[in-house]
Amino acid sequence: MAKEERPINRNEPGKNPETIVPITFNPHKHHLEFLKKQIAIWKTKNRDEVQTELRCIGNNLIDLYCGKLTVNEIERQCIAFAEKENLTDAEKLAKWLAPAEFRKTELTDKSVWVIKQGLDSERFLHIHPAKYSPFCVRVRAATLKTVIALKIFAGENTSDTLHLSTVNHIRTKYLDLSPVKSLEKGKGISRLWTVFSQP
Repeated sequence: MAKEERPINRNEPGKNPETIVPITFNPHKHHLEFLKKQIAIWKTKNRDEVQTELRCIGNNLIDLYCGKLTVNEIERQCIAFAEKENLTDAEKLAKWLAPAEFRKTELTDKSVWVIKQGLDSERFLHIHPAKYSPFCVRVRAATLKTVIALKIFAGENTSDTLHLSTVNHIRTKYLDLSPVKSLEKGKGISRLWTVFSQP
């Protein structure tokens, strides 16, 4: 009898079938290189599919990891740390965390990651980049979605210099977001566009 399919990460809207048990991690929100590869996939999908998947980014402030470690490497290093600390199930993790809601671990590239309790008893190890960690940038979810949508839908029509009209067309047509009044160099959308445009 086939095993019943269930969401990979119940406490994360986005599904990533490659996420290793017992990890809960949403690379759609937190991993630059994953997103760059995902953009190429989204370009082949229809608008409705892309809009649905972009919802998993949410609406809050996000810490986006821009370092060299892959999603798999990050997960495996966090699992190795958990095994070293004997965090082999949800109950042990809860005791280790108490009375705090989260603790942190440093990976081999010196980036710092938050460990907290996942809502899924199987995927109990919920990880994401720490605030102001090395190799991370803090961005608004709307900013991240705007830049991703620009890469997908504007594509070859966008140059190194963003135009306000193009940005607002993408925000209003594809993301149901309000237009922005201006684009400040080195800040917000312009800054993140530069991050995504780097090789």
